[in-house]
Amino acid sequence: MTSLSKLSAMLSLAISALAATMTTGLTSVNGKSYDYIVVGGGLSGLVVANRLTEDMQVSVLVVENGAIDDRAPTRVPYYANINVDNYYSITSAPEPFMQNKTWMVHVGNVVGGGTVINGMQWDRGSDADYDAWEQLGSRGWGYKGLSKYFKKSTHFDGPSEEVQKHYNITYDAGAYGTGPVKVSIPSYQYEDYTSIMGSFVMRKDIPHSTEGFARPIGTFWTPNSIDNSTKERCHARKAYYDPVQNRPNLHLLTQTHVEQITFRESKKLVASGVQLKSTSGSSTAIAFATQEVILAAGGVFTPHLLMLSGIGPSDVLSAARIAIKKDLPAVGSNFQDHQALYMRFKLSNQSIPNPDMLVTTPDPAFNATAAEMYTANRTGPWTFGRGNAALFLAFKDFSSRYKSITALISKQDATAYLPARYAKNKALLKGFLAQRKILIEHYLSDDAATGEFPIQPWGRATTAIQKPLSRGTLTLNSTDPTANPILVRNAFQNPVDKMVLGELVRWNREHWTRAPLLRRYTPVETVPGAQYQTDDQIFDASIKAAALDPTYAHSSGGCALMPEDLGGCVDADLKVYDVERLRIVDASIIPLIPAAHLQATMYAVAEKAADIIKRNQG
Repeated sequence: MTSLSKLSAMLSLAISALAATMTTGLTSVNGKSYDYIVVGGGLSGLVVANRLTEDMQVSVLVVENGAIDDRAPTRVPYYANINVDNYYSITSAPEPFMQNKTWMVHVGNVVGGGTVINGMQWDRGSDADYDAWEQLGSRGWGYKGLSKYFKKSTHFDGPSEEVQKHYNITYDAGAYGTGPVKVSIPSYQYEDYTSIMGSFVMRKDIPHSTEGFARPIGTFWTPNSIDNSTKERCHARKAYYDPVQNRPNLHLLTQTHVEQITFRESKKLVASGVQLKSTSGSSTAIAFATQEVILAAGGVFTPHLLMLSGIGPSDVLSAARIAIKKDLPAVGSNFQDHQALYMRFKLSNQSIPNPDMLVTTPDPAFNATAAEMYTANRTGPWTFGRGNAALFLAFKDFSSRYKSITALISKQDATAYLPARYAKNKALLKGFLAQRKILIEHYLSDDAATGEFPIQPWGRATTAIQKPLSRGTLTLNSTDPTANPILVRNAFQNPVDKMVLGELVRWNREHWTRAPLLRRYTPVETVPGAQYQTDDQIFDASIKAAALDPTYAHSSGGCALMPEDLGGCVDADLKVYDVERLRIVDASIIPLIPAAHLQATMYAVAEKAADIIKRNQG
């Protein structure tokens, strides 16, 4: 039996007991009423359910498509990003501006959602990123309105003092709070961080931040969502559900698919409940909400569910033969993500051990030792996730052409580089133009990042676009609307996005080949390859190498938090326009994607959403 198998076996009894006591059966909810029904037992759904049921007089039903999973890959930090068993099986539509290739759509299908399968990075966007949400018409959603919720959700632990000093790790524990999500910088770090992170820190031409959760511009150390006391991933279920699972007013229904939202028969459109179906059989049920239905199905499935329920663009609904209850073009529009190019350098003279020994060229003895160390006493390489350092740069910090490239944006005919629906809908176009104005400001600013360089202690040197101008769409499969939605990100439809990518690559390339602290490794660029110099050459070679991805698993924006006359879907209280008793609390509401990995942002959004709902309780 392998060490991973042993670890899974050790946990199996606990899993069985947990599953037996925590979940509700489908038959027991049929015809039953709850104050609130939360659709989606992922990050935002579990946060909201926890906070609403603090009042013992309030009953909440959480419905989740996935199951409870406590197997080792959901717990061990080393398995970040590679726990494929808990993903939905979804593939994008062909990407028309990326050689018509298709890509995986990353969506968690498990209680805890994306927090069970993500890379565990814990960072936030700049203040300006959230202030943009307020600028787009949603009062109270700027950084000032969100800041306390970033603290409310989080508890931070630093590494040992010895490790902190050796790696020159800086942080400010005061930037965090005393919340349920345990985040930490592990005490196990790879020696090559001293040179690789050091090579960025010693630069005089870029900013540096002592604490990224206070000012996320420049270089900074980043925690992971790892509980320092257990050395295990801390996901939404562990943080927000397990501690309160025995509340009699909190009910979790797993392995159940929400087919559609039901509505009360009245002149107004009023959400009344949900129609349910078991994922493992043909059993069906209807549950009722006396207060509200709260959508937390995520950036992909919340827009899908709205359309299946008759709320969305009328042409999409008509094509799928779905009765139109509310023509809302915002649903499935404004879809955003970050685009990532996984650059790679072959390094010589790496320190021993290094991550390549686990991943790229696995060393059986090292892998076995790492597994045994973790299983025996929660130490060693398996306590380390994917990295604890990052570099987020303003456009001017990685491109001498930032002004000339930015100047191109305002000269564009926006409709030439947007999905066709924008030319047909004045509100959608008006909303994008408002976004574009803000993006131009951010492109020229010192205080908003346009590019990300995750800093890892090996030769993987990713670059990621943080402020894309291209917009995707999510629509129904008109032949079978209940099938997975059709998602096309339209990544790189706007040529400026490709220009920004080229600038990111050239800056990264220059750093890796010229930084004094990196000379010992004699780096050789293998992806995309130093011979590729122009934007088009870099782009084409990266696609050929399967190294350029239109998604960083940050699906967002398809039900935007903006005024309806700007192409929005929900108001500042997260209520769906012209539909009573229906709110959205997940990443689909993000109007403009921040320069950050999204989980910390979404915990803050969900905490704020819970307070809004409490304030509005009738």
